[in-house]
Amino acid sequence: MRLPGHFGRQRSGQAVTEYSLVVFAVMGLGLIGGWNLIPAFISAFQRYFDGFYILLNLPIP
Repeated sequence: MRLPGHFGRQRSGQAVTEYSLVVFAVMGLGLIGGWNLIPAFISAFQRYFDGFYILLNLPIP
């Protein structure tokens, strides 16, 4: 007898594996090609964080 959440765990594990492979490929090809992606990722994170900061400080009653 299988557990009801059995397939959900397989999908989650597959998603994590696919995500890590894609990130590794992008980072690896970027470093091999001479394009350092770390500053781009830091800049993207800063913009994402600034968006939340602006949203949380809106003067909505």
